[in-house]
Amino acid sequence: MDSQPSESVEADPPERSFHHVAGVAHATLENRQRAVKENWAAFRLFLNELCCRLAGGSFSVRIVSDRTIRRFNKQYRGMDEPTDVLSFPADEAEKTGYLGDILISAETAQSNAERYGLTLLDEVRVLALHGVLHLLGYDHETDRGIMARQEKIWSARFGLPVSLTGRAASKRAANRKTVFV
Repeated sequence: MDSQPSESVEADPPERSFHHVAGVAHATLENRQRAVKENWAAFRLFLNELCCRLAGGSFSVRIVSDRTIRRFNKQYRGMDEPTDVLSFPADEAEKTGYLGDILISAETAQSNAERYGLTLLDEVRVLALHGVLHLLGYDHETDRGIMARQEKIWSARFGLPVSLTGRAASKRAANRKTVFV
């Protein structure tokens, strides 16, 4: 896994034809945790759709525990706490066609799903989209809203109930509201 930050991407990636990359690019899913019991078959289908319609290259998603993602979050971001999703863009993705790796915490995803009134499947789909956009070079911390706009567009295209960056922006806005009595 590469720890280098991805550069911002300005252009909107076009929706890719399913048949254009079928058989070439693929998404790999590994469940490496035991805390959250789920049939991941529907998520696997979504990942393949995400791969074919947006990513245009292969990537892997590992479902991990809070303990595992906390370790990676501390090592690569200096934050000693679990998080929902981490992306690790691959070196030389343009040459190899392999975009990188995404880690998703099943426990945090389940907790967030309950908090936001989503199914676990919808939550991990939201997290996977967010992770793939990072693999494609978007960075919501530095790109002045470009990734947030892409996430909103692709969330709608995939029929997702919310985007992760949109949810975070709503939370920040709610925290800034001043109540006058």
